[in-house]
Amino acid sequence: MFEIKFGDQGQIVMAGRFDASQEGKADAIFDSIKEPVVVDMGGLDYISSLGLGILLKAEKRLKSAGGTGLKLVNVGPHINDIFRYSGFSQIFDIETR
Repeated sequence: MFEIKFGDQGQIVMAGRFDASQEGKADAIFDSIKEPVVVDMGGLDYISSLGLGILLKAEKRLKSAGGTGLKLVNVGPHINDIFRYSGFSQIFDIETR
């Protein structure tokens, strides 16, 4: 199960398993943002390479427009390991739990 939505303060909130089966839902949200946003990953259990690609695409688009990109917060140890091993920790602003 995967859930992605805009929170009360405009942040993107994700929970569950972010994998290839969730591409349409996630693309719709990330393609709609036009300025830097906080992404709360506190409920995220898993992220696939496709999920990483969607985040990277949004990050590049926002930064190319002169913004600061995405800020990933409440990132759990397992998800943080994925970002570190993939080198994405050098790309994103990440705050762990």
